[in-house]
Amino acid sequence: MKTAINCAALIVVLAGSLAPAAAQDQVQVTEPVPREEVQSEISTREIAIQSNFTGIEILIYGSVDFSQAGTPDTGKYDVIVVIRSPAEPLVMRRKERVAGIWVNGPGRVYPSVPGFYAVSSTRPFRAIASDETLKKLGIGFTNLDFGRPAAGSPDEETFRTALIRLKVKQQLFQEHDDAVSFVGRSLFKTTVALPVKVPIGRYTSDIYLFRDGKIITVNQSTLEVTKVGFEGLVYRFAFAYPFLYGVFAVVIAVLAGLTGWYVFRRE
Repeated sequence: MKTAINCAALIVVLAGSLAPAAAQDQVQVTEPVPREEVQSEISTREIAIQSNFTGIEILIYGSVDFSQAGTPDTGKYDVIVVIRSPAEPLVMRRKERVAGIWVNGPGRVYPSVPGFYAVSSTRPFRAIASDETLKKLGIGFTNLDFGRPAAGSPDEETFRTALIRLKVKQQLFQEHDDAVSFVGRSLFKTTVALPVKVPIGRYTSDIYLFRDGKIITVNQSTLEVTKVGFEGLVYRFAFAYPFLYGVFAVVIAVLAGLTGWYVFRRE
């Protein structure tokens, strides 16, 4: 009788231990969906400017890791690429005519103006994100922060508009709202042209990935633009020793003038 009771108890214990295992087998374990990440690269990381430099076009390409494009619950991806050089102070002056001569009139000092700024996207900026988001990220000419407020002052707006117009004319400010194209589900690319007068310095390339008007992730890389050779030596000397550079420039100009007079003088 005792043996029968022990066997029954053992069966109950085994049944109790197997029940949770069976229940676990019936539970479906779902893995969390990985968050999308954007990866990017530039065709060249360093640009050397010499006397024969005529401008260059760089290629920016990348991919969306863990892309969910094409699934029912996922909207369309949008990419905005922003390339900018280090900011520097800039003075804008208005020309005025005095006694028949055009002279510099009142001006405005802008403490923080990018020497070069280019923005490209898959479609128009306002179709990708709200004005508030674009302003916060500094995307687009109207959202650039030059370190000087212009809202509410028509005169300030005039100077700001003139500054942007001059930069655009020099190809130092560029805006292309349909220059980024997707290749397949996750690969994208765009090109940016750097003009002859591109400033030197360390540039930043910011890649913003949007979906349904919301920013998902950002990727940043850098690009170095430098002057090399004799041009680089003169450039560094001019900024390191401006007084001596000015003296040497005057001396060289005088010597060049005397040389020209001696060669072409009449007997």
